[in-house]
Amino acid sequence: MKIPLFAKLMLAVLIVGTGAVLSSGWKEMERSKRIEAEVDSLRREADRIRGENRTIEEKIAFFSTEPFEEREAKEKLGMKKRDEEVVVLDTGSVLGAESSGSEAVDANGSLVGVESPNYRKWAVYFGINR
Repeated sequence: MKIPLFAKLMLAVLIVGTGAVLSSGWKEMERSKRIEAEVDSLRREADRIRGENRTIEEKIAFFSTEPFEEREAKEKLGMKKRDEEVVVLDTGSVLGAESSGSEAVDANGSLVGVESPNYRKWAVYFGINR
């Protein structure tokens, strides 16, 4: 039995067309998988950033509290409340340790050392008597 030339051509076109469609479909499926993987990666990154934002917001809320601001003002600026009394203990002599030698006395006879606030140290440095 002899198959006509037109039928052979149609069969060849059908096979090539089916191959092209399958190849295109396969490429689209792989592309879709890559896009889904990238979307998942971006979602994880967004979740991580949201977590960092929550942590930062919690820190901001903590740094805005009055007890934190008061503690920082006392520790770093040497400030006190109006009705507060500040007591300075010389722990070196209590513990039997010798003086570190880093203390100085200003013109008023006040001890200016490591624990003194910076504005006080600068005042002594420039000779401002307060």
